[in-house]
Amino acid sequence: MKKLKPIFIIIIVVCIGLWAIRSYNTRRFHVEKETRFMMDTYVTIYAVGPKQVTSKAIELALNRIQEIDTKFNSLNPKSPVYAFNHTDGQISDNEIISLIQIALGISKESNGAFDITVAPLAELWGFYSKEYYLPTPQEIKDCLVNVGYKHLSLDSGKLVKDNEGVRIDLGGVAKGYAISEALKVLKSNGVASALINAGGDIYGLGKKGSKLWKVGIKDPRGEGTLGYVEVEDLAVMGSGDYERFFIKDGKRYHHIFNPKTGYPTEGVQSVILIYNDPILAQAWTKIPFIMGPEKGLKRLEEIPNMEAIIITESGKILYSSGLKHSLNFIKEAENTGR
Repeated sequence: MKKLKPIFIIIIVVCIGLWAIRSYNTRRFHVEKETRFMMDTYVTIYAVGPKQVTSKAIELALNRIQEIDTKFNSLNPKSPVYAFNHTDGQISDNEIISLIQIALGISKESNGAFDITVAPLAELWGFYSKEYYLPTPQEIKDCLVNVGYKHLSLDSGKLVKDNEGVRIDLGGVAKGYAISEALKVLKSNGVASALINAGGDIYGLGKKGSKLWKVGIKDPRGEGTLGYVEVEDLAVMGSGDYERFFIKDGKRYHHIFNPKTGYPTEGVQSVILIYNDPILAQAWTKIPFIMGPEKGLKRLEEIPNMEAIIITESGKILYSSGLKHSLNFIKEAENTGR
């Protein structure tokens, strides 16, 4: 048998090396995906990495979101929140208490613009039953007796309320919390690159290969997008008057209430916040709806590293100063009066 010449040996070694690199990159940049219906929406997790690692991590992360959905859902009879709302009892679950502490802190910082006690209003207007109803001024006045975060207090690690009519809805922070918990699960199971999409609320973990994650900005009055942002280790959380609403006599009534007036807010179509904490990002999206677009944007700019996009009722686009050079295409929409 003849000996192989050095040049052929080199070619063989190079080919084996290229195959090994390609095989490694294929395993490394494999994207695994799974979707489940939870939290009243579709939740999808994309994870980059070897299949045996990403598939297990995604399953565990989705399981964690399901746990949170069950525990924090005020309409689920198995939830401690449901029990609290339908009795004069207390909540002592440490996990729920921790999130409520965050929510009450935001209520104080926003002078009551964010409020988890708006559940009686949501029920009165028919947003739970989906049998929408336009209440009378007197009905709203009567309902407001039980609305206001100051009806709640923490006593020896337990949440208590000052009357049985007070009810809470943690929907304004629960999705952000679920995303943050899913991130912990992904990271602890070896995933460093992932994207969580919970009904349009998104977190981009790391990068997708060498590129940032692209997240579209939804057109609140259309099916398409107004532009996109690119993120790494950031949440993109949104609220809009297009999510749950009904139209009566040509007027739109949506699910984001002013807790002081009892009516759905006016003046803002959509708010998108970009921030590293999905819990705070979700909660603060409500603030410009209550404060108004200009005042709300000014308040959000006071929070370090929080970026905001606000689309007013007239279609005007406002955004925080930090987004001046990182928004893509959105200025086109602004210039055309969208």
